[in-house]
Amino acid sequence: MLLVKPPVFIFLVTCILRIGHTWSVNNFLMTGPKKAGRVGRKRGAWPLQGKCLPSSAERLNFDPCVSTQAYLIYSSSVAAGAQSGIEECKYQFAWDRWNCPERALQLSSHSGLRSANRETAFVHAISSAGVMYTLTRNCSLGDFDNCGCDDSRNGQLGGQGWLWGGCSDNVGFGEAISKQFVDALETGQDARAAMNLHNNEAGRKAVKGTMKRTCKCHGVSGSCTTQTCWLQLPEFREVGAHLKEKYHAALKVDLLQGAGNSAAGRGAIADTFRSISTRELVHLEDSPDYCLENKTLGLLGTEGRECLRRGRALGRWERRSCRRLCGDCGLAVEERRAETVSSCNCKFHWCCAVRCEQCRRRVTKYFCSRAERPRGGAAHKPGRKP
Repeated sequence: MLLVKPPVFIFLVTCILRIGHTWSVNNFLMTGPKKAGRVGRKRGAWPLQGKCLPSSAERLNFDPCVSTQAYLIYSSSVAAGAQSGIEECKYQFAWDRWNCPERALQLSSHSGLRSANRETAFVHAISSAGVMYTLTRNCSLGDFDNCGCDDSRNGQLGGQGWLWGGCSDNVGFGEAISKQFVDALETGQDARAAMNLHNNEAGRKAVKGTMKRTCKCHGVSGSCTTQTCWLQLPEFREVGAHLKEKYHAALKVDLLQGAGNSAAGRGAIADTFRSISTRELVHLEDSPDYCLENKTLGLLGTEGRECLRRGRALGRWERRSCRRLCGDCGLAVEERRAETVSSCNCKFHWCCAVRCEQCRRRVTKYFCSRAERPRGGAAHKPGRKP
């Protein structure tokens, strides 16, 4: 745990209070970086120090105050990254039975939190990816004095007709710093901690795996004799969509009961997870039935949820949301009409104001509601996939 002076603690508390969704962000900020030491990079910087102690500073040959300052700089990006992960989770699961509720956003595995199912796996992966993505992006934007482009491969042959060059996003920097923050939450050595660490890594792999190669042509009179190429971050939505696909294909890990209670058990756990690609999400338990309310697990069920039926921009998944949330859960689709008021016909008036009219529009919305089942009707069967 990083030791900080009182002004530093006040700064962290201020950051935390500004965040609407507190659980994930609080965990990252208050746990701090996991490892002490220098993170290898191109231009020589001191990203983080695990313990701000004079002996460590002398051994690493730098002032511990520099580490504290760096910690503050990175903490704001970590908070923003955790927030982006939360928002992406809610977007990706907006029309699923499990819709990334607030209770799901706490990442510590030793706080009496939820089951180790595939939803937990996604939360860890998208949060880890969000932190890494934001750190990498902010590095490229010049927010950190000790980080710049990744030019480690510049000049090397990348493929037929192109060379590495330009200013690649420094994903290695973002990966190293985010790993120190996010993985610090796991202090145990049991199967659940191993699962969470594996999914954290899968999130980071998703960022690296979705990066885009951008090229610039070189040649006489505008010809493209050779190309110089570099790697850029995609839109974070692409990372979220990639991890949503991994969520659907998540692997269930079966371990012997009691594994982890001994050195041999911990070794077996480590061997099991090492045999699985870190690009895949893993879980230990099956998901509960999200159709039904379960107060013990903090599940609200799908009764009262809104669903979609019509719309030109709707995808196949959205168009089937009423069937998924209502019909397959034994609920009826209730149609409700409402009137909305929005600004319209806006005009600019010199100088300098924009004046709009207030337009009223009737809209139709659809909700899942409980209806009496006709005699002989089929009831919802628990245990369906979320």
